[in-house]
Amino acid sequence: MEAHPEQFVETQRWSVDDSAALYMIERWGAGYFGVGPNGDLTVAPLQENGTAIPIIDALREAQALNLNTPILIRFQDLLRHRVENLNHAFQRAIADHNYRGAYRGVFPIKVNQLREVVEEILDAGRPFNYGLEVGSKPEVYAGLALHSDPESLIVCNGYKDSAYIRMAMLGRKLGKKVIVIAEKLSELRAITKIAADMNVEPWIGIRVRLLSKGSGKWATSGGEHA
Repeated sequence: MEAHPEQFVETQRWSVDDSAALYMIERWGAGYFGVGPNGDLTVAPLQENGTAIPIIDALREAQALNLNTPILIRFQDLLRHRVENLNHAFQRAIADHNYRGAYRGVFPIKVNQLREVVEEILDAGRPFNYGLEVGSKPEVYAGLALHSDPESLIVCNGYKDSAYIRMAMLGRKLGKKVIVIAEKLSELRAITKIAADMNVEPWIGIRVRLLSKGSGKWATSGGEHA
């Protein structure tokens, strides 16, 4: 029987590093997701400050509880860690550059409307007066209901009819720091009129576009015809 040379070529053994490279985990994991020593996908909600948990363990526990797949796993600690990291980054930059103002971040509800997510983000952001950004009437209602920090902001964007503006002004009457963003003169007139009718002082933000035109991907967002 004739032997073929390729039969004697030793196959390179697949390693954990090969798996990490194949799925490019370092490019998107951001220190939260990785590959464990045995090749399992892991999550570390606190990055290097916490424990890396094999996700398969969570799935096995769910199966033991007779939960059906597919399963949505939400990492609340990861949300909190991201909020804290973001605000600490701004605090460091403010201190390094002797900036006299303050950073007041807002979470856009449209990104994730789940109550558990929004409440976790607001709770994590409370030491930093982290607020909400809303862009529709339902989001205004939700934002006013969930907002409890008197020092944080509710920033109102999106299409604004009279009902939207009235609800925002009710928030001002309740003492909340509601800022309605005016994108055109007609919105500005509507905001000031309704605020006067309700006898409340509006907080108004103005969205502007640069007259000078830049270059690159967002070049069309500025200029005379933007």
